[in-house]
Amino acid sequence: MRKFFRSILLIINLLFVVAMLVSTLAGVVPPTKIWWVSILSYGYFLLLLANIVFVVIWLCLSRWEFLISVAAIAIRYVFVPLFFQVGGTLEVAPDDNTLKVMSFNTHSFTGLDDDTLMTRDSGAVLFLHMLDEEQPDVMSLQECYTGGKVNLLDSLKARGYVHYYGVHGQSTRSPLVLYSRYPFSRVFDMHRPSKFYVDVVKNSHVVRICCVHLDSYQLDENDLRSFEQLSHAQYDSTSTRKILHKFKETTRCHEKEWNEDLKPLIENTSIPIIIAGDFNDTPASYIYQQATKLLRDPYVEQGRGFGTTYHGPFPAFRIDYILHSDDIKALSYKRLKTNISDHYPIVVQFDLENRDDAERTIQSTDSLL
Repeated sequence: MRKFFRSILLIINLLFVVAMLVSTLAGVVPPTKIWWVSILSYGYFLLLLANIVFVVIWLCLSRWEFLISVAAIAIRYVFVPLFFQVGGTLEVAPDDNTLKVMSFNTHSFTGLDDDTLMTRDSGAVLFLHMLDEEQPDVMSLQECYTGGKVNLLDSLKARGYVHYYGVHGQSTRSPLVLYSRYPFSRVFDMHRPSKFYVDVVKNSHVVRICCVHLDSYQLDENDLRSFEQLSHAQYDSTSTRKILHKFKETTRCHEKEWNEDLKPLIENTSIPIIIAGDFNDTPASYIYQQATKLLRDPYVEQGRGFGTTYHGPFPAFRIDYILHSDDIKALSYKRLKTNISDHYPIVVQFDLENRDDAERTIQSTDSLL
């Protein structure tokens, strides 16, 4: 009986090992080629935790099979720091060469979907209090509501955010807007409404900031109920196929947005660039893996703890990012815990001079003398 139990356990373990390894292939397999690999990438972290559990189980049984999951984790260990970081810097003192950037999907300041106490006005007030404490220089806001009793636009102007670009008005969810304390030398609408960029000028520094809100999965209340049923082992084939179809189409749309919009922008920009917004995809996804071939992720450089930015009704994910080019340096990374949205804001401070590069240049020059 023990041998039979170990055999079943080994088979299950191997299935989780294969699933985890395949989930890490989304970065090199375009969704238009094999779409289900991109969907499986959403489960990487859970599959990683499952393999850690198998390691513990095999060790408790004093069996060598623990090496199977250990080897699989080691093979793709490079993915672990994308979800969890130790150390990092939360805050540095600002100066004339630093720029503090926030990205936040505000969810119209209505809190979680089941939060009946949070209103757009009360959420907006809490948001303004958060700004008074954090004092970001530039904000990329998605799903940003500006109407109601709280006049958000006037309140932000009073706090120094007199330069802004994007969609405003009285609609419940404005798709995308950027607020800045520093002027723009250029604004450019990309051919989809969910992306634009501005050139922000601070003192002698010019940095291009691209605000994005990539295509969402458009999951409705029926889809949410289906997820809840799955969590209770209740399977509905029709609902599952509907959800999988939405995931397939959205991951393919993300690939198109990368190839047609973001990649050309990055490759053809000669000044420092920052891309900030809601990607609606995890660090194991195709678009993140492709983007970080050209840009750096401040969370990997300066993050601390779990990087979760979405805490809504689905499993927690890191789907909001601030990425940057090599010619500027991330000095700090902070994730702000708040209940005014189903997303957490993230804040990054940048050194626009990238002093490490300057110091390396001086040292290299000295070595030639």
